[in-house]
Amino acid sequence: MEIHSSPLTIETSRHLLRRLCFGCTLDEAQALVGRQAKDVVDEFFEAAFDSLTPEDPWWTEVLPPPNGSTSNARRVFNQQNREWRDDITYDWFKEMYADRVSQRLTLFWHDHFVTSYDAYYYTAWGYRYKKLLRENAMGSFKRFVRAIGLDPAMLRYLDGRSNTVYAPNENYARELLELFTMGPIGPDGTPNYSETDIREIARALTGYITMVPQSWYARLYGPRHDKEDKTFFGQTGNFGYDDVVNILFEERSEQIAHFISKKMLVEFVGQNPDAASVTELSRVLLDSNFSLLHTFKALFSSKTFFQQAISGSRIKSPVEIFLGHYVEMGVPPNRDQSTYLLTACSVMGQKLLAPPNVAGWPGHRNWISTNTLTLRWAYSDAILRREMSDENMVEFARRHIQPGSTHPAVDVALSIAEHCFSIPMEWIEVPSIDEPFEGDLHELPLPSSLLDGPEYKINLVKLFLNGLPWYEWNLETDGGRDRVSQYMRRLIQFPEYQLM
Repeated sequence: MEIHSSPLTIETSRHLLRRLCFGCTLDEAQALVGRQAKDVVDEFFEAAFDSLTPEDPWWTEVLPPPNGSTSNARRVFNQQNREWRDDITYDWFKEMYADRVSQRLTLFWHDHFVTSYDAYYYTAWGYRYKKLLRENAMGSFKRFVRAIGLDPAMLRYLDGRSNTVYAPNENYARELLELFTMGPIGPDGTPNYSETDIREIARALTGYITMVPQSWYARLYGPRHDKEDKTFFGQTGNFGYDDVVNILFEERSEQIAHFISKKMLVEFVGQNPDAASVTELSRVLLDSNFSLLHTFKALFSSKTFFQQAISGSRIKSPVEIFLGHYVEMGVPPNRDQSTYLLTACSVMGQKLLAPPNVAGWPGHRNWISTNTLTLRWAYSDAILRREMSDENMVEFARRHIQPGSTHPAVDVALSIAEHCFSIPMEWIEVPSIDEPFEGDLHELPLPSSLLDGPEYKINLVKLFLNGLPWYEWNLETDGGRDRVSQYMRRLIQFPEYQLM
């Protein structure tokens, strides 16, 4: 793909950080200005690739009570299991804040290789599933496909453990082809596979079982595996699990690369990627032997990604909008705040570890309706009003005051607005405020750059001041801090705030 060769501006820096890192503070965006996109993206991904995986919690080795245990032992374990589930979902928000690139990709793959806690129940499996996503998010896509099908959460979710020589179950084989690797139709418009391919692949995948309560791991149980010849994608043999993955990538590599590249572009660029971009990115994926690290780096440093029309073309997911408040403010969420984030995202349709179905979250326009928009406003308002401290608001606003400024209220009003929106401010319908500025403007005038500038800037400053003379605003007072909070809560109700 053609590299974006222009030095990063404040706008393109924000665009990159919103799409890849859940957002940014003003300082984080300014630190990238003037640098080359490729250098920044390489740096981000190398750091994310090398970041350490958190140590496994002690409870991930605690097995359920064995068969024949007392009802009290089962009750205690079930209660602990629920508490552990809360722990990993709360911790996930903290991880998303601290390790943004790798966790943004983990969330992407969670929406691709879907499982649901409701199907597998055990939190130890949920933890291992999430860990598998993170560890493979930037690795080899072929190895990723090989690993995910033997993950106990996936074996439970798509009935792989029920797939036996005596009663083949086609669920995983079907989704492996339709949703996980290539899709039903290839780039040339012809079918990528047949029902016979699905049936034969299902036979090759027979025999894997989960072993709870003896072990958390899965294994092949020989008597349940079909040892007869199978024929799919033009090959015949006594195929097993590894053979399926190898043959998929031997016989359908072009189709897989096209399907996965298009999914990446839909997620990180726009809903309708042009055919040329899909072809270019799929070539990167093929030429790198399905290296996700190489492909993501090419995507996020490409001219395609930095097209001006792309910024502001996506509707934020619940995670992106609600966690984004903390990222924009530079406030790592604590346990209580993560609890609120989990509640808000779940109510708004993005429950972590439990997408609605195997196709994942519908996304984009499906995130918003007349009902959900008002709920989004309510949750965002509560985060800014209740979850952010006075100190958080002071530090946030201080970043937006220029050193030595003579009109800090003007700086804050305009800089915060420019930072919070993904499209140019002149495109946003800022409400017109007819009332004049208050105060003695003869002795203490507002800057001519404001008064002679675009009307939207005047209205933003009026919206921020809310009738207060500009020179009476002071960030160090309770009223000054409250005005920042009130202003932010007004901005989040602009329809354009939902875009990224």
